[in-house]
Amino acid sequence: MNWVSSLCALYDANAERAGQAERWKKKNLVLFPVGYDTMEAQIEIHIDQEGNYLGAHLLEKDEAETLVPYPEGRTSGLKALPLFDSLSYVAGDLLEVLTFYFPDAKNEKDKQSKIARLKGAFPLYLAGLKAWCDSPFSHPKVQAIYRYVTKQTVAQDLIRSQVLPMDENGIVSDKVKVQNTSLDKAFVRFRVFMHDKRLPEDILDNRDNAHDSAVWLDRSVQRSFINYYLSTFQAKDLCYMTGEYTPIAKTNPLKIRGKWDTKAKLISANDDTNFTYRGRFHTKEKETGYNEALSIGYVASQKAHNALKWIIRRQGFSRDGVCIVAWENALLDLPDFYASAADILSQVPENAADGVEVELEEEVLFEEDEAEVPETNYVSAKKFNAALDGYKAKLSGISRMVVLALDSATPGRLAITYYKELASSRYLRNLGQWHESCCWKHEYIQDKERKVYEGMASIREIALAIYGTEQGEDNNPQLKLSKNSDNKSPMLVAAFERLRPCIIDGAAIPRDMVRAAVLKASNPLAYKAKFNYHKVLHIACSMVKRLYWEKQQRNEREGVILGMELDKTNRDRSYLYGRMLAVAERVERSTYEKGETRITNAERYMQAFSRSPFRTWKIIWNNLQPYMKQLKPSAREYYKNLLGEITELFAYEDRISNELLDGKYLIGYDCQRMDLRRWPKEQISSQEGTNVSQKRTNEGHQDDQEGEE
Repeated sequence: MNWVSSLCALYDANAERAGQAERWKKKNLVLFPVGYDTMEAQIEIHIDQEGNYLGAHLLEKDEAETLVPYPEGRTSGLKALPLFDSLSYVAGDLLEVLTFYFPDAKNEKDKQSKIARLKGAFPLYLAGLKAWCDSPFSHPKVQAIYRYVTKQTVAQDLIRSQVLPMDENGIVSDKVKVQNTSLDKAFVRFRVFMHDKRLPEDILDNRDNAHDSAVWLDRSVQRSFINYYLSTFQAKDLCYMTGEYTPIAKTNPLKIRGKWDTKAKLISANDDTNFTYRGRFHTKEKETGYNEALSIGYVASQKAHNALKWIIRRQGFSRDGVCIVAWENALLDLPDFYASAADILSQVPENAADGVEVELEEEVLFEEDEAEVPETNYVSAKKFNAALDGYKAKLSGISRMVVLALDSATPGRLAITYYKELASSRYLRNLGQWHESCCWKHEYIQDKERKVYEGMASIREIALAIYGTEQGEDNNPQLKLSKNSDNKSPMLVAAFERLRPCIIDGAAIPRDMVRAAVLKASNPLAYKAKFNYHKVLHIACSMVKRLYWEKQQRNEREGVILGMELDKTNRDRSYLYGRMLAVAERVERSTYEKGETRITNAERYMQAFSRSPFRTWKIIWNNLQPYMKQLKPSAREYYKNLLGEITELFAYEDRISNELLDGKYLIGYDCQRMDLRRWPKEQISSQEGTNVSQKRTNEGHQDDQEGEE
């Protein structure tokens, strides 16, 4: 299926929702009927079924969104909407009752042009409304609105109800604004109160909202307009999307990514003056919408665009220039591929019912800084995999997943940059594989508590770690991405583009992104907040783990499955040097006073250490001696023996080499760092039962110095 067919199928499968307002995740959501859109109304007028005025009031912002017939886009020219419109169209007495100064008019000619525009607006609106009322598809509520506006008392009624305010001179003029909108552009909607008597059970059984005075929510009015508007098409042509002969769309809808997206179109071919296709095709015909280059059916266009708007608002990600949405053909709730493991688990109802598994702190080693070890709520990879299994159990044999991404190079053009259909089972399998192959312990803050989950971070968090910088106040710096003049974040867009195939298709992780993550994690001095640095470090570990997992899948010599727990048998040079760096950091930090947060020598030299480990280790070791002397004897003995054990695992050539460390040194560093947070009980018993000799350790460090010399 192509993207139009997929969206039309989505619309048809949810056609009963069309025009019905619903609450979804604490926000209003509606699938637009064919030929409908939303507008922000400022004024609401109440009338009865005879067209008599009952009252009016101003609308607050949270109640202003109104579903209106909007069959075609309109530009700067005069073009009335079929039912609701701005005051300049609805009020036939506007010029008579209000005083217009036209303060923004450039000259007298411009002023006369604006007056002519106001004079022509109401007759255009009235003619369109009359045509609907005279058609076989008329509706009593539409007829009531027509009866009222023909009286041409709208402006007078609004003044009498004190809806239109006066200026400083006591005159109702265009100098004042209505809800921060110029008076003539204030949008008007209607409520029609019918006299018919309905029993309570009739109201409850009526799914069309025909009993509701809110005309914009009455689905019988919506059907009336759709049938009327489709009857106005005179000619039919071939729809290139469906292959059927149907009425052709003259224009295509806007506001695809949100109500702010008022310019960008997915399909645009309105060139009837510049003759882009001269020599190949005739130009487009304004009246019929016919175009030899491309013709799209009106209903197909409306269904596809309205379904896309609805699904983006329902479950899409739209932020900083990224707009992406994924859905299952039966609208089953499946996890978002771009979300973190924690976000995915938070959306599983069963997870909330199970409660949160709490990991208790073990005894802290040598006066660990309490700020370093949070009380965490811990969510394991096992729990995440169980959640994915729960999703898989709900799938049918024909369940399909659709992933679609949008972007706009210019304000007026929108493009589909990615479209893919795949079996939902394959989607979940690849998603699970991504989180398993990148599985690491990541921290986040929720309700002022630091929590931990196993899996992979979100694409946005990955982009922040690789390309972000700390910004904000010194006491609370945040990782942020740079934005361009269009308020887009190019690096976030790039991260989505490049990591999406890794997650959905199982493609290889970009090597340059892994290198960038390792370089960022090798520079802790760039971060004021430890929490931010630890996020960068853990994401770098995830990406390094994925890289070597891929190599192992391809049976390459360097391929290896790296675990989250400390591997005391791992003899990899980079891994061992990372362990040594973590021990050096731990030794120095153990001597700090409570609350002391200054940089350790290990952190200060970390970047140089990653480039030249053997040479830099001598500097770190020499700087570490004063701190070793401050330790308790048992702690000093433990650390010296631990460094001796790590040193013995090296091959001599590896230990004295000054070659660059690869990303595995971060794995060793983080695993050893996390292991040293706890007092190992087996080490306590061995220290109490045995008088451990320092000779082996001292000899090992002497060899280090001799080898360098």
